Amino acid sequence: MDKYFLLTYTMDGKDGFRHSYHAWFETEEAMRTFAAEKEGLEVDLAIQILSCKEIDLSHPEAQ
Repeated sequence: MDKYFLLTYTMDGKDGFRHSYHAWFETEEAMRTFAAEKEGLEVDLAIQILSCKEIDLSHPEAQ
């Protein structure tokens, strides 16, 4: 799959403090449903990624 949806958000954690989270989705509808169901969720960024390329950072010489 080349198209992904990324959501970064903040919510209160179990410890009572705000925490930053991220989640990946296959569809925009799934992302919207997730965000609507979470009480106290504040969206930082919601983007659609049309294509992606995996980058191996474990070997600096591999480019």
